[in-house]
Amino acid sequence: MEAAPGHDIVAGNTVVSFDGRVLELFGHAARQGNRIHVALITGVAIDAAKAVVSVRGGSDYSIVLSGLDDATRAAVEGLMEQVKRSAPGV
Repeated sequence: MEAAPGHDIVAGNTVVSFDGRVLELFGHAARQGNRIHVALITGVAIDAAKAVVSVRGGSDYSIVLSGLDDATRAAVEGLMEQVKRSAPGV
């Protein structure tokens, strides 16, 4: 299942959204929302436990994948692939 642009995915304690230009993470880290423009993204990595988005300036944002059901995990992975394709610096 690939997430459509603008689609919100509830992944555990994080809500992930991507509209094609801006990745948004809500309930993430210190419970603040984070907005990341694709022009600032330098890397997207996915492993068994998490998806990590690296941003110019050295910041990383992680989305925990362990413990998610298969459909939610696939949706987050699909959204991260969209982010990767959209980010010119990746």
